[in-house]
Amino acid sequence: MAEEKVHHIKHTNLVQRTVEEVLHNSMIPYAEYVILDRALPRVEDGLKPVQRRILYAMYDLGLTPDKPYRKSARIVGECLGKYHPHGDRSVYDAMIRMAQNFNMRMTLVDGHGNIGSVDGDSPAAMRYTEVKLAPLALELLRDIDKDTVKFSLNFDDTTKEPDMLPGRFPNLLVNGAYGIAVGLATNIPPHNLSEVIDGTVAFIENPDITLKQMMKIIKGPDFPTGGFIAVGEELEKAYETGKGKLILRAKVSIESAENDKKNIVITELPYQVNKSNLLEKILTLKEDKKDLLAGIYDICDESDRNGMRAVIRVRKDYDPQAILKVLFKSTDLETTFGINIVAIADGKPQQMGLLDIIYYYVNYQRIVVLKRTRYLLNEAKEREHILDGLVIAVRNIDEVIKIIRASQNVSEARTALRNRFALSERQANAILDMRLARLTSLEIFKLEQELKEIQALIKQLQGIVDSKRKQLEVVKDELLAIKRQYKDNRRSVIVNDLAAIDIPADTDVMPVSDYAIAVNASGVIKRVPFKNYSMSSREISERATVNEISPLLAFAPSDNTLYTFTNLGNCYKIPVSDLPECRWREKGLALSAVCGAEEGERPVAILPVKDNLPKGSLLFFTRNGYVKKTDWSEYSVNRSCFQAVKLKEGDELISVEDCVDGMKLMFVTAGGMCLKADKGDLPTQGRVAGGVRGVSLSDFDYTVLACQVTDATQLLAVTDKGYFKRITCSDVPLMARYRKGVKLIDLGKDNGMNLVQAVPLISPCQLGLITAENEIIGIKPDSIPLEARAGKGKPHKEYKKGLKVSSAYKHLLQ
Repeated sequence: MAEEKVHHIKHTNLVQRTVEEVLHNSMIPYAEYVILDRALPRVEDGLKPVQRRILYAMYDLGLTPDKPYRKSARIVGECLGKYHPHGDRSVYDAMIRMAQNFNMRMTLVDGHGNIGSVDGDSPAAMRYTEVKLAPLALELLRDIDKDTVKFSLNFDDTTKEPDMLPGRFPNLLVNGAYGIAVGLATNIPPHNLSEVIDGTVAFIENPDITLKQMMKIIKGPDFPTGGFIAVGEELEKAYETGKGKLILRAKVSIESAENDKKNIVITELPYQVNKSNLLEKILTLKEDKKDLLAGIYDICDESDRNGMRAVIRVRKDYDPQAILKVLFKSTDLETTFGINIVAIADGKPQQMGLLDIIYYYVNYQRIVVLKRTRYLLNEAKEREHILDGLVIAVRNIDEVIKIIRASQNVSEARTALRNRFALSERQANAILDMRLARLTSLEIFKLEQELKEIQALIKQLQGIVDSKRKQLEVVKDELLAIKRQYKDNRRSVIVNDLAAIDIPADTDVMPVSDYAIAVNASGVIKRVPFKNYSMSSREISERATVNEISPLLAFAPSDNTLYTFTNLGNCYKIPVSDLPECRWREKGLALSAVCGAEEGERPVAILPVKDNLPKGSLLFFTRNGYVKKTDWSEYSVNRSCFQAVKLKEGDELISVEDCVDGMKLMFVTAGGMCLKADKGDLPTQGRVAGGVRGVSLSDFDYTVLACQVTDATQLLAVTDKGYFKRITCSDVPLMARYRKGVKLIDLGKDNGMNLVQAVPLISPCQLGLITAENEIIGIKPDSIPLEARAGKGKPHKEYKKGLKVSSAYKHLLQ
């Protein structure tokens, strides 16, 4: 029998292997594949392969933030067909997660439609939802076309994909990561973008920085859902070893209700807690533990698009603090987060600490900058080479023409030019392709000027290539630029232990008071009780300071939120109650002290909102003459700070207004031009769009006024020599948008070289002039005579010869 069995095996296709061989030849390669190509992120760009492939596929399709949304199914198909041959569900889930602001600290995908919720609702099918890249995702992809990263063949060798993205900000720390591989797992918490960039910059400036010093900058994780983080000694251990455990707690408060009852209000949850499941769990506990939680008589979810608000209603004779203690112990109002920082570095998975991640990231960014600089340097040298040939040609143009005319064909002309002037083939081709228009004196000057600029650029780029210090300086400067553009306030509050968490409780319903909110000429903001405001003399006094000039003024009760738009194109949502309360002539606080705005960032519009956003649209006007129309609904963003308009380099926002039907657009420039245009052809654009051209500007000109007017509106303009012009808008002809318009005032040596300001006289106001000697002069519009549009304007009756006006502001009186 034994002989027959052996004989049978020998003549079949069965293969005998030991368990050790199977594990070594099959299981280990599979585990390696899952670890390196599926589950773990790379330290350089903080992305798993599927995330990287999704972002690159969207970039390849041109789905940038300024383009329309595209169906999710289109992107999933592109990613599956070219880069990621796995299940469509895995790709779709990964893409949608990058669009969910309750999962990602800074979203990388901009989702449109039902993309799921914190209640655990699944996103709609991919045929219904639409996506495009979020603005910050472009920073991960920036410079990818400049030889900065290695590309490898895809799964079927038909195209190439990047091994990693340039990753111009530390995404691994900012958005964290979660993944389970074979024998390995990672769980990296998200952090605040500004803190992480500041920490990276500190490491660049001092590579020997200690962990304790770094933790003064990167204070700890910052979860997108907010809440409290109790760190104790665990956080330092986690940042040192890559392993640790944090306690997360929801943000709750106790409010007074009718008939001496109390409400427990939940406004922020621990990270990745399902709100719907949490409330169901509380309801179940209420039924199971009647002795402890019998005081709860109702649970309701009042959350809306403006934020989370889950309310637990407590009976009259029960202590809400005691109920909360039970809930913290028995529900996900308090959870733990196990930190396990594992990422791919040097081609293998590594357990890493905070300083390790920053070290790898900074090194990688230096190499990215070096590769990009070499690429730009080669391009510049190639251009210099061509320009050298063109300059030789235009300086010897008669001889060049003679050689070309004497040649029988292009090949002979090319050879003759190369022999005569010692040119390369590319230079000779460029000369032969040169248009006759390049032979004008101006074009010849431009060629020589471009050559000088290219040579200066080559010197600068070569200096960066030759110096590691300069490479790191470039990394630092570009990181700080990203921080300025995408700065977001911290959401999670860090405490040493749970005992330090204070649960706010009000004994009475807070009364709602009316306030005047004013922003003065230096950008300082304050709220003034309406009673004090109404009793104050608001005219500019003889010895006034800039604190008395209020170009922006709004009225709102204390329960409103102030949408504050700034010159840098940002919007800050500031509760009116958070503003400093002052008397009318007191100074107030800079915006940076109120809401964490950048130093020097100033408000250009303040719009109070109560509960729901107003209907209609907003108009945005910029210094460089752009105008953008956007629906109010686009600004329903669950963040206290966000980008309101995309500004071009060197531009800034100058005003924001509610779009009013029947009114026209009015632009006034420093060069004395004005344009009145209809706004019927303005397209409605998205929140981060840059707008369209409103007025055509001459070189060095800029917009001093952009607003809406009627024909009855009067305009008051002032020049830098103190000449005034008051006209009625009916004198300005209606023209198409993006024209230069007509002259509002003839400028010259006598009356001034520029307009410093123009204002519409819609509401009672004064014009506050600031002279070169820093003197403040208040001008009443009625004291300026009304005149026709043509003319040089007139000085004020109290005009002093030699007056120089450095700036002027509209001072609102009511």
